[in-house]
Formats: sequence, structure tokens, C-alpha cells
Amino acid sequence: MSDIDKAVTRRAGLVSLGTLASRMLGLVRESVIAAYFPKEVIDAYQVAFMIPNSFRRLTAEGSFSISVTSVFSKIWSGGDLAESQKFVRATLGFALMFLLALTVIGVLGAEGLAWAAGRGFAQHREKFELATDLTRTMFPYVLFISLTALAMGVLNSAGKFFAPAFAPVLLNVSIIGCAVGFAGTMPTLGLNPIYALALGVLVGGVAQMLFQLPSLRSLGLLVRPTFDLGHRGLRKVLRITLPMVFGAMAYQVGLFISASLASTLGHGAVTYIQFATRLMELPLAVLVMAISTAALPSLAALKGKGEIAQMKQVYIHALSLALFVATPAMVALIVLAEPVMTIMYQRGLFTHDDVLQTARALRWMAAGICSVALLRQTVPVFYALEKVRIPVIMTVVNITIFVACAIPLMGPFGHVGLCMALSIAATAQALGLVVVLRKQIGSLGMRKTLVDWLRMILAVAPMGAAVWGTSLLGRWEAGGNSPRNLGALALSVVVGVAVYGIVSHALCSPQMRDLIDAVRKRKTT
Repeated sequence: MSDIDKAVTRRAGLVSLGTLASRMLGLVRESVIAAYFPKEVIDAYQVAFMIPNSFRRLTAEGSFSISVTSVFSKIWSGGDLAESQKFVRATLGFALMFLLALTVIGVLGAEGLAWAAGRGFAQHREKFELATDLTRTMFPYVLFISLTALAMGVLNSAGKFFAPAFAPVLLNVSIIGCAVGFAGTMPTLGLNPIYALALGVLVGGVAQMLFQLPSLRSLGLLVRPTFDLGHRGLRKVLRITLPMVFGAMAYQVGLFISASLASTLGHGAVTYIQFATRLMELPLAVLVMAISTAALPSLAALKGKGEIAQMKQVYIHALSLALFVATPAMVALIVLAEPVMTIMYQRGLFTHDDVLQTARALRWMAAGICSVALLRQTVPVFYALEKVRIPVIMTVVNITIFVACAIPLMGPFGHVGLCMALSIAATAQALGLVVVLRKQIGSLGMRKTLVDWLRMILAVAPMGAAVWGTSLLGRWEAGGNSPRNLGALALSVVVGVAVYGIVSHALCSPQMRDLIDAVRKRKTT
């Protein structure tokens, strides 16, 4: 590996550790929600939280944060602290002005947003009113988390990955704490117990923002905002962000369409899809997105120096690492869908029938993991190249394909049909982006990646068989608290990791070799 590849791998490890902690707590959070609240109420909460969360992806890491990282990486690498401070001041000032206006608009327009994301709830007035009021209550989360994302973009550019990586842990801790501590007291205030989750969301948003401040101070970047719309760096950020916003907006429209369609399929459909999504996103967020986050500063810096060949090498290395994780994750989640869902959710008010419905959704969501991994490694290359319109166009293609597939599939397959459509659309988008990227910068060296992926598939076949055989030891209808089931799932995971690692090593997987070298180096330092 080159020094840049090693840096990407090292950064990805730190980001992965923080993301793993966050996602594991996220699963605990979802398990608590499933046990404490009926699925009809969870449906309303899921739609209501999706709305500010969608705007978070629009105004934060989905566009603005990436633009900040791309631009600030080049400013920071110049070594001029005064210029870096000017950029942060101007960007913070604009962000505050824009986000405060957006928050006011979102709170006032909560009813329309709730209808757009959950039109099926209109058939159940109490459910729709609950979703609307929860949306209004939680929408200020957008302000706090977007400012957090701005700080994350700055810190990532400066090589500080700890605070950005571990901040999301605070959101999950806040929601879990408020659910356990305040759900019982909400009725005394005349509120549905689910409002404890809304409180947790707001507390978590503030906590994440405050967690970034010490790291910013250590870099001399904890500065007061200024309203300098003429700043060259800010103008460049906005120039990059604008088409990205349209792309992110198109993606969020897709989420709204998916949730809206799911809301017409009866009580529980929204929850089944959301819980399946959480499990599917675990490997993607822990390593795939961590690799992408770690690679982006290097990609942007190399583009700034005109080193396109080196940039391709970083992209291929990041993609191979992502597929090395995504391929076994895809097979494991398909094979272990019922066991995993049982352990995570079957307790309290969440029944085994709910588990089976969620597991059906997870299998089809998991089928698209490798496609999403390819997508999430490819999009940052376009951002680094400052060709952000191309991902926008491909996102629109994704939505078009999704709707074209979802409408006929949801008839015979219900909520599972929506999951099928999501995987099909993601695959089409990812392959389309790779084809366009090759036309933009020439040969990518994908032949080596395909050979590596074939090696991964050969390693994952015996892993899948071993995991399936081990999972037969469980009695999954007995629920998530069964010691037998807990042991069977734990053993399945251990066996799967061991078989995949051994076979990958025997097949001389370069990704496995890099991992072993990294572990040995850490032990000797």
C-alpha cells in the first residue's frame, strides 16, 4: 500500500470504531423502542423522525459537510491558519442564517411534511395528528445536527476524526435514556409516552454539537460567525453544494415516496422497513461509509494537485476494502435475517410475527448491500472532481427506477416489494455512476477489483453454509431473551467471521493481508 492508502485505512479504522459504537447503541435504541411502544405509535414516530433526519442529510453530511470537506481540505493543507479561520467564520455565519430560517419553516409546515411522508396515516386521524405534532417537536434537531456536520467537515479535513466519529453515540444514549427515564412520566403531562423519544432527539442533537467544540478549539478554529457572503471559499462551497442539494433532495424525495407508500400498507409496514434498514445500514455505516469518509480528504487533495492516477488508486483501494466488508455482510444478513431480528426486537410488544415480517424486508434490503457499497465509494470521487451534477442525475434515475418497480411489486409482496425495488434501483444507480466515471477520467483499473471480488465470493460461499448450519441450533420463536438463541446467534457470528477470514487468507486476499499487516503494526507500536 502507498502512504495515502495506509492513511485512508488508518482513518477508516478510527471512524469505523466510533460508527460501530454508535450503530450498536442505535440497535439497542431500536430494541428499546420496539419493546416499549406499540407498532402503530412507532410508525408515527418513524415518519416524524424521518422528516428532520431527511433535512439533516440534505443540509448536513449529504451535501454541505462533504462540500466543506472538499474545499477546506485544500485551504487547510496550505498551512494558513488565518485564512482557515476566515473560511470557518464565513461558513458558520451563512449556516446559522440559513438553518434558523429552515427550522422556522419546518415547524410551521409540519402538517404538510407529515402528510407527504405518511399520507396513508390520514385514514387514521389520531395517528396522523401524532405524526404531525412529533414532526413539529423534533424539527429543530435539523439546526443542531447541521451545525455539528459543519464542524465534522472541518475536523475531518484537518485530520481530526475522533470527535466526528463518536458524536453520534450521544444521540443514541440520549434517546435510550429519555425512553427509559421519561416514557412513564409523559402521560402525567398529558402526552403520549412516545414524546420521550422526541425529547431524546433534541437533547442528542445539542450534545453532539457541543462535543465538537473542544477539538475545534484545539485547532484554533472555534471562532465567532461572520456574515461574509463574498468569501471565496464559502462561495465555492455553495457552488458545489447547490447541485448536490438537488441531488440530495431527489434522494430524500425517494425516501418520502417510500415511506408514503409504506404508510398505505397498514399498521407496522413503516416500522418493518425502518427496522430492516437499521440492520442493513450497520455494516454500511461501520466500515463502508467510514472508508468513504476517510478517503474523501485524500481524493480532494489529490485532485487539487492534479494527481488523477493516484486518485484512481485511492478510489480502487477504498472500493476493494468496502466490498471486502459488504460481501460477507450481505450473505450473513440474508441467512441470519430471522435470528438477528429475533435477538434484536422480539420482546415486550414486538411479537414473532413482527420479527418474520421484518426479516422478510431485511433479506431484500441486504441483497443490495454491495451495490450501495459501490455507490457510496463512487459518489465522493465525483465530489472531489467537482462534477456534482452527475450524481444528481443518477439519483433521479434511481427514484424513477424505484417508483417503476415499487408500484407493481408492492401489490403482491406488500412492504417486501418496496425493499425489492430499493435494491434494484440502488444497483442501477451504482453501475451507471461507474460507467460515467470511467468516461470522465479513463480506465479505473476495475479488472483487479473484479478479480478481488470473485475471491471474496469464493470465500463467502462456505461462510454462508457454515452460518446457516450453526443458526439451526436456535429456537427463534422463543424470543430474543432466550439464552439458547443468544448463544446460537453469537456462535453463528464467530463461525462466520472465522470461516471467511481463514478462506480469504488461504485465497491470498490482498484485503485480508492488509488487515493482518495493520494488526501486526499496531502490536509493534
